[in-house]
Amino acid sequence: MAIQNNIAEGNSQYGIAFNNAYYRIITSAISRQRGSEPKFQVMIDLSAYATASPTDDTREVDFKRYHASLDDINAASGDAFLDKCYSWVMAQDDMAGSTAV
Repeated sequence: MAIQNNIAEGNSQYGIAFNNAYYRIITSAISRQRGSEPKFQVMIDLSAYATASPTDDTREVDFKRYHASLDDINAASGDAFLDKCYSWVMAQDDMAGSTAV
């Protein structure tokens, strides 16, 4: 699974737009928080590529990091944990208009 979304010229580190940028989750980790709520937090890192078939040597055109409570991730749609992470990311304001691919 991956996400396609447009990167506007003004939001691009390269000063150009990337239509249908290909986002993949590269890290999704759960950590236990001491003395705070939510007790369990999920960190999700996304990298975006200008191609839908990146290799290990393909350079990213965008990077995003999100933090969410584990409860919010578990409430998202999807069968597996990673599917739920993708669903949650697509619901964020800065990913409006994104599609699953």
